[in-house]
Amino acid sequence: MLNTSPDQLKELLQKYWNHSSFRPLQEGIIQDILQQHDTFAILPTGGGKSICYQIPALLLEGTCVVISPLIALINDQVESLKQKGIEAMTIPSKSNTDDIIRLFDNIRIKKIKLLYLSPERLNQPIIQEKLKQLNISFIAVDEAHCISQWGHDFRPAYLKISLLRELLPNIPFLAVTATATVKTQEQIIDLLQLKEVKKHIGSFDRKNLAYQIYETPQKFDLLCKILGKRNIVTIIYLQNRLAVMELASRLQQQGFKSTYFHAGLTNKEKEKNFHAWNTEQQNIMVATSAFGMGIDKSNVKLVIHLEIPSSLEGYTQEAGRAGRDEQKAFSCVILSQNDFKKFQNLSTQNELTFEDVLNVYQKLNQHFQIAYGEMIEQAFDFDIDAFCLKYNLNTNKTSKALRRLDNYRILNYQELYESSTYIKVICSSQQLLNFCDHHHSYQTLIETILRNYTGIFELPKKLNIPRLSSKTEISISDIHKKLSYLKDIQLIDYEKKQNNHSLQFLVPREDKQTINVIKKDLVTLNHIDLEKSEKTLAYFKNQSTCRNQLILNYFNEETTENCGICDICLENTKNISITNIGQNALVLLKNKPHTFNELMIALKINSISLKEVLKYLLNENYIQQNQQYYQLI
Repeated sequence: MLNTSPDQLKELLQKYWNHSSFRPLQEGIIQDILQQHDTFAILPTGGGKSICYQIPALLLEGTCVVISPLIALINDQVESLKQKGIEAMTIPSKSNTDDIIRLFDNIRIKKIKLLYLSPERLNQPIIQEKLKQLNISFIAVDEAHCISQWGHDFRPAYLKISLLRELLPNIPFLAVTATATVKTQEQIIDLLQLKEVKKHIGSFDRKNLAYQIYETPQKFDLLCKILGKRNIVTIIYLQNRLAVMELASRLQQQGFKSTYFHAGLTNKEKEKNFHAWNTEQQNIMVATSAFGMGIDKSNVKLVIHLEIPSSLEGYTQEAGRAGRDEQKAFSCVILSQNDFKKFQNLSTQNELTFEDVLNVYQKLNQHFQIAYGEMIEQAFDFDIDAFCLKYNLNTNKTSKALRRLDNYRILNYQELYESSTYIKVICSSQQLLNFCDHHHSYQTLIETILRNYTGIFELPKKLNIPRLSSKTEISISDIHKKLSYLKDIQLIDYEKKQNNHSLQFLVPREDKQTINVIKKDLVTLNHIDLEKSEKTLAYFKNQSTCRNQLILNYFNEETTENCGICDICLENTKNISITNIGQNALVLLKNKPHTFNELMIALKINSISLKEVLKYLLNENYIQQNQQYYQLI
């Protein structure tokens, strides 16, 4: 227990972070940690979570162990602390047992103040043993929502953190996150076994962030118009890795400085693309949700979503990466009618039933030839794509089922490393045809690829190798050999998939009896998922209530106050009749035909209002529609 004055804390803040005052809640959280209390804190994106454990780590005797979900984020934070003159360390991914022993010796000798670990590291007996021997000041769990099945970004590996409670029962814990509903908060506290916990719950009210939602049939056109307004630091979110790469390429062709990021990239590619964006050589980052957690860039002015995010927690965390400098910033969502249908379909398709889990479990036993009642202790290499193709299973559902079986210690399923197989043709089509004429054994493979992967001459395409093997009746190993040869003779660029998933059965096979324990929880979780999906869809369909008000109410901050800057609030303040807006539209159309997007931007109204105006003008025969253009009759 350490008594530290506010002036001493501010002195450290000024010395290492060059800040003269704390942000809301930070000082109270730090004081509770110094008093050795278990502490739980929600600080919305940009609220300065890391300082809440870094300052007490400097003041307390011993080493603070920080559990963080992303290797890239860990490396970034360690490097940043070192530049400030603070002793921090992590364990490199390729460290063997001897390396780990030496690193822990260094922690004691150099009196390292912060040791960053990924949750996967906690599985290693050598790590567990060395942590017991270490003088630990407290445990900080960053992005704590990842431990909760109620959370928007559940990661099974985070459940391993409970091991630390068993190993170190008297060490205080700090759990911090940017977004968590009341149910998520309760489960975080329960799973981490936080005792007499001190809670610090920040507000989700971002007064400088304007939420805007556009609905348009021409999404790319509107995106380019928005990006073309000002050259500002931007993040664009999509859910599909290939779509991310293709959009970044299309934007570059339009003259925008864009790069991309997704989980399938190598660490080198991630670092290169992140550096280009972070230094603003390329101001637009197109990314999946893998990008952003822990990204500390204060001058992001615009975050764009081109699809409906999977949850409001995920949306507010991603949108909240704009405007951390407290200057005016925008969260812009661009949707089409098809996005609403797609979201509803995915919500239905992704529901995991007990029958789904049982089917996957039985197929796994069949796949690895495990008899009823048998217990095999060896760990198997596992290729989920090949497994799903063999048994005609949905990959997303199968992955969810495997994680659920892992949660309940029926399996030990580790997604150690995965990238995808990409190829791009770098020769002319004539050269490729000439090659086929002289190498007939390649003809089926090359023709199948060209037929199924359009645009492969312009962009790298992700190949589904098991499906390609099924179509061509060529074995997976032979496909890789052929692609490798085509790369060697410089006809294609080819990056082979690395797949090092492992799977180990932890209990004897008893089918239903083994997995009945999951059944009750699945019903509850599916109910929660359905409730979240309905609230998310309602938010993005809403055209009447202040968007900020809806977000605050979702996170149990009851308010009736309007933000005044979202698209709904701005629309409501205009109070202009359809007739008046129609007159303004006719003036615009007198000069030249306009698209829907051009009219929406020029008239400064949302898509719902514009649809009403255009319907009125069409019915009154003032205008007509010619493909995507509206023009005077």
